[in-house]
Amino acid sequence: MSAFANMTQREKILASGVTAVIFVLLNLFLITFFFRSQARLRAELALKHDSLQTARTLLAERDLWTKRDAWLREKQPKLTNESGAGVDLLDQIKEAAKKSDVTLENPAIGPVQKAPNYRSVPVDVDTKCAWEALIQFLHAVQTPDQFVVIESATIQIDSGDASKMHGHFKIARWFAPQ
Repeated sequence: MSAFANMTQREKILASGVTAVIFVLLNLFLITFFFRSQARLRAELALKHDSLQTARTLLAERDLWTKRDAWLREKQPKLTNESGAGVDLLDQIKEAAKKSDVTLENPAIGPVQKAPNYRSVPVDVDTKCAWEALIQFLHAVQTPDQFVVIESATIQIDSGDASKMHGHFKIARWFAPQ
C-alpha cells in the first residue's frame, strides 16, 4: 500500500497543497532564471553586435587610419629635452599673446606627463583680455601641425569690466611616445 492511500482526506488536501506550492515556487524560480539569462544574453549579443559594427567601420576606413598614422608618425615631434620643451612652449604662448593683445598672468610650466600615445608638456596661464583678442590668441596657439592643445579652460567675464574676459588655461604640446 502507498503512503498516500493511508492518509486522511485532510492530510491528502494538505499534501496536495504543499506539492502545488512547491511546484509553483520551483516554476517561478526557473522562469526567473530563464528571463534573467535571456536578458543577459541579449545584452551580450548587443555588445557583440556593436563590437562587430566598430570592427567593420575600422576595416572599411583602414586606409584613412593608415594614412593618418603615417602622417602622425612623420609630423609629431619627439621629446628630446624635457626641461627645455616647457620653456619653448611658454615662449610660443607669450608670442601669440603679444600678437593678440592678451595679458598673461601667472605662467607656470608643469611636469612632463606620460600617456600611452603621447608625452605632454603643460603650461598653465591666466589671461585677461577682450573676447575678440582671446579668440585670436586661442586660434594662434592651437594649431594641428604644432601639436599644441588646450587641455582645460575656464573663462569668466571680468567683474570690474564687462568687456574683458579672465581665463585660466592649461595648454600643452604633445610629443610622440617613446
